[in-house]
Amino acid sequence: MFDERMPRYEAEGSGAHALPAEPTGAHAAARRRGIPADRGEDRCWHTAKPWLAATRIPPDVAFLVFAASFFALHQAWVVLQPPAQAVVGVLNPLAIVAASALVVHAFGTPRLPALLAIVAATLYVHGRGAHLAANSIQREIDAPIVTFWDERFGHIAGVLGWGALIAAFCLAERAAQRPWALSPIVLTPAGLLLGWTAFTSTVEGQTWWLELVAAMLFSLWALRAPRPLLRTVAAAFALGALLILGWAALHRGVPEFTAL
Repeated sequence: MFDERMPRYEAEGSGAHALPAEPTGAHAAARRRGIPADRGEDRCWHTAKPWLAATRIPPDVAFLVFAASFFALHQAWVVLQPPAQAVVGVLNPLAIVAASALVVHAFGTPRLPALLAIVAATLYVHGRGAHLAANSIQREIDAPIVTFWDERFGHIAGVLGWGALIAAFCLAERAAQRPWALSPIVLTPAGLLLGWTAFTSTVEGQTWWLELVAAMLFSLWALRAPRPLLRTVAAAFALGALLILGWAALHRGVPEFTAL
């Protein structure tokens, strides 16, 4: 008996060829949203699992969670003393990576921003781990190599990692499949928290020059493509840069807070 689920054939030349079946699953969802079927899996990987789409929170709220986590954990590291400081140091990369995943997921991110976020998160975790380990070792062994892994590699890798994470968020905003109504009421406090943390973290870690470079690059990017999240990020880094310049003018240099 003929089964409607079986592929249909038509004669052509000396052989038989199956007619293409109607797309199903993620491909069908991609076609309904105007995305070519051959790119459906690439652009809409989350549509294969409907529960992923159902668990997304708005991108502006996700970014506020990221900025608040970044602010709270970095300020706690400066304020607390061992062993509580070490606990915060261990939790820091775990919380930041989790918050970053929220932002990436909120935009329904295509492959390129997602891959950049993975690489950036790895760099951030690597830098924070090296800093935490070397900082603990330095209390027992004061050697130049320990200073390098703590003050140089650890700090620079950490800053490059979270800067690249934020760049991945901005790329995700550009590649989002539909425009999001990002609320200034949510983005403004997120930008203020991010800018203040960029200032305090890079001054204390003596990587403030990286913050100045990031402020320039994100500002130029925002001028070319003034999207809401990108503008917020550019303003946050600009705020951090202004605070660094003010701190430098006040002290005729950029000393660490704990050195005063």
